[in-house]
Amino acid sequence: MQIGNICDIGRKRTLNEDCILCINLSITSNSIAETSGLFVVADGMGGHKAGEIASRLATREMARQCLSGLPELTSEETGITPAIQNPGSMVELAVGIANKTIYDVSVNDSSLQGMGTTIVAALITGQDLFVTSAGDSRCYIINENEIVQVTKDHSLAQEMLDVGLIAPEEVRTHPRKNVLTHVLGYEEKVEADSFNRKLYEGDYVLLCSDGLWGVLTDHQIKETVLKAVSPQQACVELVAQANDMGGPDNISVIIIRPESLPIRQEVLEAETQVLAVSGRASAPMQKERKGFFSLFGRKKSID
Repeated sequence: MQIGNICDIGRKRTLNEDCILCINLSITSNSIAETSGLFVVADGMGGHKAGEIASRLATREMARQCLSGLPELTSEETGITPAIQNPGSMVELAVGIANKTIYDVSVNDSSLQGMGTTIVAALITGQDLFVTSAGDSRCYIINENEIVQVTKDHSLAQEMLDVGLIAPEEVRTHPRKNVLTHVLGYEEKVEADSFNRKLYEGDYVLLCSDGLWGVLTDHQIKETVLKAVSPQQACVELVAQANDMGGPDNISVIIIRPESLPIRQEVLEAETQVLAVSGRASAPMQKERKGFFSLFGRKKSID
């Protein structure tokens, strides 16, 4: 994988309450290299230094819970546990544990009460992308044809969009976009969303806090990623652009370009051929059925 990342304070804040995590694990066995990666962006909130603590707790707990499981995703010899059979479940479980950890710390320390953090966590193993999110930190898939937002914001602005009160392009600048409905740490259990997507050659995966997407348009993000010579250079340019636009918030961005993936068009053509062969294989049966019912129909008319 090619990976780039930056966690920048921005131009207006005196404290960086964002925290990011990048773990890239490669295991080579019998001359075959297999890779998995865990990537997290957490945007903390909750008063003086409390948001910083919440986001740091979230990323550390994600690393603690998932790191031991990542080798199981790439090695058949170690024995796959039921949880690892579905890698997405591992990420969901880790997010739940991170939430409970933050909640317990805030309950036991009055100075930290009310702290919380958004989270977007992405696990990439082979062609599979597993994402779990709470809050408004986002995951995108970017390629030459499009930029697709994988996650869905947990915000009042998003809820207004869902019921048709505002247009999609208004979410980025809406005054209620920062009023969040689900984050880690506010309650003992969190309602998080999970997504599973297939990746293809040429796809980039981008995770970011609202310090990026709240300032730059999707089109600006896509064009910058595709024009950059590397994911790290894309991160540098995106953060610079957000700061040039005022840098009103902390800016975190992770960009991953997985390698050795299937080519989308070849997969589509192969699937089309399979469907075509399946259709031809079933044709004699369909003809036989048609003949049977036609014969049955003639017999009925003769009687």
